[in-house]
Amino acid sequence: MMRKIWPKTTKIYWDPDYDVPVIKPKQGEEDLLYVLKLTEPGDARPAFQRDLEKLYNAIRYEYGSDRIFNEFFRGKFLLFNKVPHWDQMWEIVASGNVLGQLYYDPFRELWRFRLTYAGAYLADQLGLVDSVYVHGKIYPKMRLKHSLSTSSRQVLVKGIRGVIGLAERIDDNEFIVVKFYKERRLPVETSNKGSDLWSVLKHNSYGIEFYEDKAIRFLRKVYQHHPMKPVVSYSGGKDSLTALHLTIKALGEADVLFNDTGIELPETIKNVDYVAEKYGLKLFKASAGDIFWKAVWIFGPPGKDYRWCCKVTKLVPIARTTRKVWPSGALNIVGQRAFESIDRARSPSIWRNRWVPHLLSVSPIQDWNQLIEWLYIYREKLPYNKLYDQGFERLGCYVCPSSTLAEFREVERNYPEHWEKWIRVLEWWRKRLEQPYEWIKYGLWRWLTPAVAKQRLAHHIPGYTIDWRKEYVYRLLNSTINLAPLKVEKENGYIRTVFNREIITGEAQLEFYNNIRMLKKSIYRENNTIVIETRDTRIEIEGKMLRSNMKTAENLEDLADVLKIIYRLYGCARCGSCVLWCPYSLVRLTRYGPLPNIPCPGCRICLEVCPISEVLVEKVVLPLITGDPGIWKRPSRRHGVEVLESFRMAGVIPDEGD
Repeated sequence: MMRKIWPKTTKIYWDPDYDVPVIKPKQGEEDLLYVLKLTEPGDARPAFQRDLEKLYNAIRYEYGSDRIFNEFFRGKFLLFNKVPHWDQMWEIVASGNVLGQLYYDPFRELWRFRLTYAGAYLADQLGLVDSVYVHGKIYPKMRLKHSLSTSSRQVLVKGIRGVIGLAERIDDNEFIVVKFYKERRLPVETSNKGSDLWSVLKHNSYGIEFYEDKAIRFLRKVYQHHPMKPVVSYSGGKDSLTALHLTIKALGEADVLFNDTGIELPETIKNVDYVAEKYGLKLFKASAGDIFWKAVWIFGPPGKDYRWCCKVTKLVPIARTTRKVWPSGALNIVGQRAFESIDRARSPSIWRNRWVPHLLSVSPIQDWNQLIEWLYIYREKLPYNKLYDQGFERLGCYVCPSSTLAEFREVERNYPEHWEKWIRVLEWWRKRLEQPYEWIKYGLWRWLTPAVAKQRLAHHIPGYTIDWRKEYVYRLLNSTINLAPLKVEKENGYIRTVFNREIITGEAQLEFYNNIRMLKKSIYRENNTIVIETRDTRIEIEGKMLRSNMKTAENLEDLADVLKIIYRLYGCARCGSCVLWCPYSLVRLTRYGPLPNIPCPGCRICLEVCPISEVLVEKVVLPLITGDPGIWKRPSRRHGVEVLESFRMAGVIPDEGD
């Protein structure tokens, strides 16, 4: 049995008589239905036309005919349930059974299909797939010699107990086992008569009404206790569209907030404008402008583990806009759902974001799964983003490193000009980082660190090994900052680092001194050496060399502070986070980045909220100096949000939500 991972899962029922999914049974009907056995969290959705095209072509590719598609899927209401995979994979539900898995193969650059045991069992009973017989046990990657005459790429493997696995053709006389069925759950019998969207809607009218009524009552209750201006965060996606429609039904009016990151697809921008106009609502855009396209030359490509992009394109514009438009606070309705991620599954339905505490965030659809949501959208005829029809699973920034390669192919297919713009950036960095072409093709740029998923993909590149030190150094040397630690020596509790150029240039010295003093550290000169001292730490900077004692966690944190100040002298992205979150309004931007006015109380917030400090130094510079790519996870590190919270708790920063 699969180990439980998600703290919260969802159920989808199936009515075997009418051959339809059911989101919520009426009282007394539970015994007439059964729960679908889906991989958790079970957040299945209806199939779109583009999904059917992928499924049809994948089946034709594997079996050389459309017999399986016609027998299992044609004329049926299909559900797609995303399951863990190193790129993208879906469980395909038809007639109340998970009959197969559709997955993207980036090495062949196409969608492929495999039968589950239930699908293989039915295919064998109906004679839809050829088979080979094996005496004894089988195991994955086992090679089978067999002169079976078939045009199929896949065949069933049968033994004395019937179907036991799935094998793929290697050549005319050899197959390799690609699937061994450990669990052999027989398919559930249904009427198998098929159904369409309208019959599914008809049999789910009770469930749709139930979830709508619950969400509306929830919103009205929250508004009664917090009678602030309702503001819906609308992204152009299905979740926020559902939340917007429910808000209008519950409260009658709202403002709309859209975060334009500057890397949204045109259809999303179009949808946001259309929806605001259709509902007659005032639209406010938190625009990041072109900061992403400027900052990418400072930071390099973003990564799943290197999310500088979210800070400059989302966090700062949203905080700046909401502070200006709703300074006294607002009721922020968002389309967050528990089944989107494990973190969101742990989230309450009402919360305050520590970065924008003047907004009280609330999600009326926290417990909705995608099937509930899409049936509601179809019933209410909501103007959903047409990118879903084109094959997009998730919307947002089209260069997002959290996207799968399958999703990137949809961007390339539908918006070639936008994709080409990003490819030009990636190609520039690929050459500077001395990476192979596959670094782009297989999306290795999506990770900064030598992550397990990155290593798994790298194994498919002959002769290639991940050298994270080289990548980090070249990333810094080719950044507009052009400052990288090239040589590190450790001896007797000291660390000596040699950089590629002079660390503190004459022009930047004044800003450097003022920033160091802001941290309440002593700074002075001994001949040609700049000395920074605290109670236990001594750091020396002379030309290209930086030397520091490194015996305690405090020594490391002092070194990190100095490095953060150095790097933001030369790498300020001018995002304005330091100015925005300074509780005393003392920070101004100069050509060398932020400069606190004197006297500064030294709260450190302007340093810790800076993406250069929090991301570039922590995840690129410090790993090179310490030799540990995971040094940013250290217990002694103070994160920007933690600094904000500690000063707010101490009363230094007022809680804007109070």
